[in-house]
Amino acid sequence: SMFEKLSEDYAKCKRYVKWLYLLYELNTQIAICEPWEKVFLNVLLGSCMSLFLYASFAYVPGYCLGVFHLLWPLAGAQNLNAGSACTSNIDGFCGNESGAVLP
Repeated sequence: SMFEKLSEDYAKCKRYVKWLYLLYELNTQIAICEPWEKVFLNVLLGSCMSLFLYASFAYVPGYCLGVFHLLWPLAGAQNLNAGSACTSNIDGFCGNESGAVLP
């Protein structure tokens, strides 16, 4: 039935995520650490990644938008000028980065 297929798909997904985590542990050599060291290193890595992503979007927004449009060219093009209260320049930026609605 549908529930059995859904539970099988969930079990496959769970096994796949566990397998990816095992690969992560083996490739970073975290598998040989004690449990408290694993937690510390995972928190450290997660904090560094979070800080990097935040800094990328906070301090380099033009570059991030360029990469986004490079990877997904049609995602931003459809709604870029639809209902926009400003005219965009050649780079596609509005010039109204504060989010205020222009009359």
